[in-house]
Amino acid sequence: MWVRFQKLPLAISIPTLLIVMMMIPSGHGFISGDSHEGRSFFYAVLMGLFGLSFLGFSLQGTVFPMHRHAQLWSLISFFLGFPMLLAIPLYEVSGAGGFIDAYLDIVSTVTTTGLPVFAPGSLSETLVIWRVSLGWASGFLIWVFAWSIFAPLNLGGFEHLGSRGKAMILSQSTRQTAGRLPAEKFWREAVRLGPVYLWITLAAALALLIVSGDPAYAILRAMATIATFGLEIPGHSGAGGVPGEAILAFAMLFALSRSTFSTVFARARKWWVTEDPELRVAAGLVLLATLVLIGQGAHNVESFGARLELIWGAFFTSLSFLTTTGLASEFLPSGIVNLDPVEIILVALAMIGGGVATTAGGIKLLRVFILAGHSRAEVNRLIAPSQVMSGQIESRSHDHHSAMLACVFLVLFVLVLGAITLALTITGSPVKEALYLTLATVTNTGPLLPTAGGAKMLVMALPTQAKLILAAAMVLGRLEVLALLALLNPDIYR
Repeated sequence: MWVRFQKLPLAISIPTLLIVMMMIPSGHGFISGDSHEGRSFFYAVLMGLFGLSFLGFSLQGTVFPMHRHAQLWSLISFFLGFPMLLAIPLYEVSGAGGFIDAYLDIVSTVTTTGLPVFAPGSLSETLVIWRVSLGWASGFLIWVFAWSIFAPLNLGGFEHLGSRGKAMILSQSTRQTAGRLPAEKFWREAVRLGPVYLWITLAAALALLIVSGDPAYAILRAMATIATFGLEIPGHSGAGGVPGEAILAFAMLFALSRSTFSTVFARARKWWVTEDPELRVAAGLVLLATLVLIGQGAHNVESFGARLELIWGAFFTSLSFLTTTGLASEFLPSGIVNLDPVEIILVALAMIGGGVATTAGGIKLLRVFILAGHSRAEVNRLIAPSQVMSGQIESRSHDHHSAMLACVFLVLFVLVLGAITLALTITGSPVKEALYLTLATVTNTGPLLPTAGGAKMLVMALPTQAKLILAAAMVLGRLEVLALLALLNPDIYR
């Protein structure tokens, strides 16, 4: 039975698993005494399974194309189309907003953006559990999609990893999946990454339970953090202080580089931290941002203990926004996040983002490393045209092909930011609000939105056109603009 299920098209098997997951909020609704919530999710499960079963039987024996267009369109359909079904029980139960609001929230969840669509505290515990569990599962799917679809297609940052064999090497598992059907590649990577994802989540949840004493908070926050899904969890104090945030920071580290969960460096753990370019860039950026935040908040603290808390809060917040999780430390002085220098540094961190093949969004650390190395090489060439550069690490960073692709991505990224901002202003949003909405969605850092000068942007108040633009922006940010370019020009990566 399981073998036959694995052979189904991903457009059927993956939605089936997510629909079955709706039994979690359904069961919680019945157990908590809210039969309306339980029935809404249960009926959605029945409707979804019936529709997918009918589709599966009708497509039985059909041979699906393997070309890159089909796979990319399947991903777009998953992130934009499938949330329409998942939004039905959220719309029925929430009692706030319309169907478009529920749809936007689900798109935000499956892309692990965490855009605050509904007002804080307006959703029931059942809906919070559903959103967190869906975001956690989507985070795992993003991991698997990266290795099973983007890696073979040379997209999503992998165009730098395999460039002339100089940048980095792909995992053995990825090479072994070459030439297989998309479903086979997906399940192979799912089996490889599943235990890692599960054990990280369980370890973080257990540690949070020890320091906070709140089982619900520990489980939900661990699931949300490992997926870089910066969702607020109303009704839970989240007590745990610095130890609790340290656990969350540990979970965020897995969004900085694929090396943290890959087997590529399994035999060389003594040096991968210092040699991994993504981790090196991340360390430098977090250190710089931490110093800026400390400088902005130093005049608000007096005691030695408060200064230590400020240092930790600055570090945690910087790491959180770099991984596009978007959680601000409770140890930062009140109002510091809304200061202009702090806003700029947090926005910059979110735009850079985390590592390739992770749940983090943004430009990605590897591209920043490549662009920085290439820029340094060009400056050295201007200063000393006859100088000969040597060294393996230097040759990697100066690879012309990778640098060209990184430049193309950066230009397209900026153009997309400008286009979406313009589109939102046309719908009636002020320029600053439109810019922050764009940054929060394209970088998949939804919690970035409340930092906009302290303004409380109510996404639900936006017109329908703006909400649809934001949904498309989140999907574009998750799939990256080069995937869209590959759809428009199928020969670009051949």
